[in-house]
Amino acid sequence: MRRVSAFSDARRRPRTIIWLSVFAILAVTAWAGALIGTSTEWFCEEPCHIVHADNTKAYNASPHAKVSCIACHEPVNATPLEYTFMKIYVLPDLWATITKTFDLPMNPSHEVALAMPEEQCTQCHDLKTRPISASSGIKIDHPIHAENGVKCTLCHNRVAHNDEAVDYTLPGDRKHADWMQMDGCFRCHGQTDDAKAPGTCSACHTATFDLVPTSHDAAGWYTPYGESGGHAKAAKLESATVAAAALHVESAEAEEKQDAEPTLPTVESVNSCYTCHKRAFCDDCHGGLTLPHPDAFIKNHGKAGYAAPETCGRCHARNAAEAKTGGFCNACHHPTSTPGQKWINEHPKTVISSGSTACFDCHKNEQCAYCHVNGTSAGRAAMAAEFAR
Repeated sequence: MRRVSAFSDARRRPRTIIWLSVFAILAVTAWAGALIGTSTEWFCEEPCHIVHADNTKAYNASPHAKVSCIACHEPVNATPLEYTFMKIYVLPDLWATITKTFDLPMNPSHEVALAMPEEQCTQCHDLKTRPISASSGIKIDHPIHAENGVKCTLCHNRVAHNDEAVDYTLPGDRKHADWMQMDGCFRCHGQTDDAKAPGTCSACHTATFDLVPTSHDAAGWYTPYGESGGHAKAAKLESATVAAAALHVESAEAEEKQDAEPTLPTVESVNSCYTCHKRAFCDDCHGGLTLPHPDAFIKNHGKAGYAAPETCGRCHARNAAEAKTGGFCNACHHPTSTPGQKWINEHPKTVISSGSTACFDCHKNEQCAYCHVNGTSAGRAAMAAEFAR
């Protein structure tokens, strides 16, 4: 019996080795096939990564459309084992993709660009052999950026997914900020002494470059004693955008939705006005008043007008004469007034035709009585004293 058993074991051993070899070959083949298949552009765009449908549109419209996805999004010269571990790491995302419960927008805080190693770009792009073709009037010192640890994607964040001309269709998705715009530069550059890099015009622009944006040349941008709604509207929009960006960052941090703390401010938090102008530029023109005016300012703005009418007149006066006298107040408070005329001489007609109810939004009953009893000169003096308190 022992001889028969030993003989049977001897016959089974080659079969076991053969089947184990076949199984190993099939496993390696399946592993290699899965590794290669899940690294193709087709796989990234269609069956699994439908979450990237909008990003794919931007990718296909970019100069990198023929570059493999993994060339940028996987480590350079990674081993098959490293690729395998990375596939396993993102495997939990499969369920959200199948059930379409993924969150949008993708990469909302630009973590990919902030963390992408420079080798992902330099494996193809070599600044020593590749000439730089910057836009007209712009000069970028790439070596000094590299010396200060500025990686390629800290500026070129949308080079492979430039979505400017692409229409997004996924519900809840939105386009990303392009750091190649001037606001993106001022995440590091600045006009203040504590900025990481200089914000002077000559640092990035040639001597012949027109530093005045086209928006500033448009009618109504700013005209002394005229229409200045253009620059005021832009300033208000910038202030609102910066304030909203600050609230968004605070909210994201509070809810711990960010995978990594950003190492740079967001582009939305950069005030475009201050990329060219120092804050003192605005303050000098506005006499130190906070602009845009805070909500509480409207209650006491009369005092500011009486104290420095020429300062208020730079924006609100309709001509130089009004700026000196404070007559520009009539433009808002007495819309039926005639420019250049004294409202005190015109107001009786308005009171007769429309009544005096609106007058008491600003004036007390006693002010009317004071003028009508003591005369206009004394009344004006008393009114000035009232607002100067």
